[in-house]
Amino acid sequence: MSGPEKAGWKTRVVRNGFPDRTFDIEFWQRQSDEAIFRAAWKMVDVAEELKHGRRPRLQRTVTRVQRGRS
Repeated sequence: MSGPEKAGWKTRVVRNGFPDRTFDIEFWQRQSDEAIFRAAWKMVDVAEELKHGRRPRLQRTVTRVQRGRS
């Protein structure tokens, strides 16, 4: 076996209109939590690059909370 079947790919052809979401739902339900997170983070990465021209980064503010003496 070679091609998409061996690689675990699943494809479909859509004609005459917008397809239902069955294909997408089945695809994502077969993915691991890690794979879903990686895909979601990739979308964040691409959106940040397109919108602001940079890679996303974590907020770097620091706050110190200290209990007062009673």
